[in-house]
Amino acid sequence: MSLGLAAVGQAYERTVLSNGLRVLTQPMPGARSVSVALFVGVGSRHETDEAAGLSHLLEHLVFKGTRGYPEPGSLSELIEGSGGSVNASTDRELTVYSSRVPASQALRGLEVVAELALRPLLRHADLVAEKPVIVDEIRMYVDSPSDHVFTLFDELLFGAHPLGREIAGSPRTVRRAKRSALTAHWRQWYRPRQLVLAVAGAIDHGSVLGAAEGWWDDETREWLSDAAPGEPVSLPGARTPSFDEPERLRVVHRSLAQGNLCFGMPGVSRLDPDRWALDVLGAVLGDGMSSRLFLELRERRSLAYDVSTFGSTYADCGTFGVHAGFDPDRAEEVLVAIREQLERVVQEPVSEAELDRAVAYTRGRLELRMEETGSVASWLGTGESLLPRILTVEEVVERLEAVTRDDLLRVARRFLAPGNARLAVLGPFKSTRRFERALAG
Repeated sequence: MSLGLAAVGQAYERTVLSNGLRVLTQPMPGARSVSVALFVGVGSRHETDEAAGLSHLLEHLVFKGTRGYPEPGSLSELIEGSGGSVNASTDRELTVYSSRVPASQALRGLEVVAELALRPLLRHADLVAEKPVIVDEIRMYVDSPSDHVFTLFDELLFGAHPLGREIAGSPRTVRRAKRSALTAHWRQWYRPRQLVLAVAGAIDHGSVLGAAEGWWDDETREWLSDAAPGEPVSLPGARTPSFDEPERLRVVHRSLAQGNLCFGMPGVSRLDPDRWALDVLGAVLGDGMSSRLFLELRERRSLAYDVSTFGSTYADCGTFGVHAGFDPDRAEEVLVAIREQLERVVQEPVSEAELDRAVAYTRGRLELRMEETGSVASWLGTGESLLPRILTVEEVVERLEAVTRDDLLRVARRFLAPGNARLAVLGPFKSTRRFERALAG
């Protein structure tokens, strides 16, 4: 057992079970709920092209029935009948099963995530029934311009690398998925040494350990004993993207009343020491109603209703950019205005007042979020799964407050030169000419 400083300034407890499962708990005085999150170390970047979407498909299929609750919907009824909720999500590098319950139902919240992750039935009939649901989900995102433009941007930036694919795969790969592939995926990746259990709220460590140690019945131990361990390094997504794709612009025509764009570039990995300065720079540029992009494009020039910066960090790379929704007739003005703001932070230091505001805003959002049991469980589980060690909120605040004006200028020049950018556009545009002019700027 080991103790560490928790996300909220108190000691969290960490125990590694004999089978390799890592268990982390954080008591939160005054909390009336418990949040449970089970992290699996696999996501869409670990999949081959032929298996694209398999992690997401498996995450869906487990809800169709488990050994203890074989009827579809029975687990949801159980947890909702206890006043709680259950959910799951798939990302580029992790799959997460979570529940949030009243404090009195903590053991039930633990039971539900264990059933989903460790005891799914994965029946062929359920797979056949779930495939069209996931195809509809993919189409839903495609039909949402403000969502789909991010997929277009990832495809443009990452090219053929798995990070450039839609997390859910494509309708073709979903329809072709076989039960044998799903079962093999589950047996390879859902092993205790690749799992992290994080629990926060009105809970004690001993109760969580007792529940987790009881997860491994004879049938579960049997498949563990003969299943080959996962080998993510052998998969295409383990390599670092090269960003050598020559294409800088992609315009997708669709008859819409509004245009959407992502103008962005390669960013930082999550271990890059410049990630904190880039976070602050993102706040200066486009995070909040007092940011430069919001004030210039919306308040002063009425060019866009929605404009903000975005970013992501992965093990070996990242993204940074600007998203905007805008009147198609003013597309060129919008892009030129965005470029002007990026060029400005590359050429001149931000003011002390802007730096102070951005640091305070970023710090405040973090501290407010950490009052929620779900956010604390996510902080612990993500840190344990993806980082060399879990950072405390105090450590993150210290790093944010150490960012200087010179740091922002250096990081802007390292990452944000408009010449390094890619542009993805979705809307009623039949020609690329106006965007080519604005990019050439």
